[in-house]
Amino acid sequence: MYDTIEALGIVLDTSLIKEYDKRLVILTEKLGRITVFANGARRKNSQLTAVSQKFVMASFKLRPSSQNTYTLISAEIMNTFIDLSYDIEKMAYASYVSEVAGYFTRDGIPAVDELNLIYITYKTIISEQIPLKLIKSTFECKLLDIEGIFSKDELIRVAKPRNVSQDASFVIDYILSRDIAETYSFKVSDRVIDEVEEIITKYLKTQCDKNFKSLDILDTLL
Repeated sequence: MYDTIEALGIVLDTSLIKEYDKRLVILTEKLGRITVFANGARRKNSQLTAVSQKFVMASFKLRPSSQNTYTLISAEIMNTFIDLSYDIEKMAYASYVSEVAGYFTRDGIPAVDELNLIYITYKTIISEQIPLKLIKSTFECKLLDIEGIFSKDELIRVAKPRNVSQDASFVIDYILSRDIAETYSFKVSDRVIDEVEEIITKYLKTQCDKNFKSLDILDTLL
């Protein structure tokens, strides 16, 4: 019998299995991205129902069940980010953040910085302090940098034939140089937002070939 372990993390995705169970994808500080089975989470009055939702941040008590999979025993919720569910556009952007983070993180590889970035990003989406399009591009840039696969020189090459403006270049340098907690502490014009979005989107496509479902949802909203 495996001993239980505790892991701080955020639920990136959920899916239904069997009649009453759920399968969760959770990004954790020490275990990285893991698959967790929440047995009975869909039963009436289950103690696992509230914690088995997307965007929930909690300290999870888990029992290893097989290689890189766990069974959820209980959890102490720290933040549900419930406000994301009140606005379909905010929820779509948060879902995109979760999906991209799930793609670039790995099982068994600690993800402290990635988890902090997701937390700050969710909070910024809710706060409405900067446009959602800018949050998306900033998140993509910062995440790729955390994963060690962002190159300013390569981005300039990928952006061609368009020349990266001085303002857009400054924004990208600012994002890369800030601590995670300060990632979103800036504002720029709509023109620069559009340019940064265009070149970061183009660069991201050179780093992955996945069609993100949440991006399709965003396209229908914009």
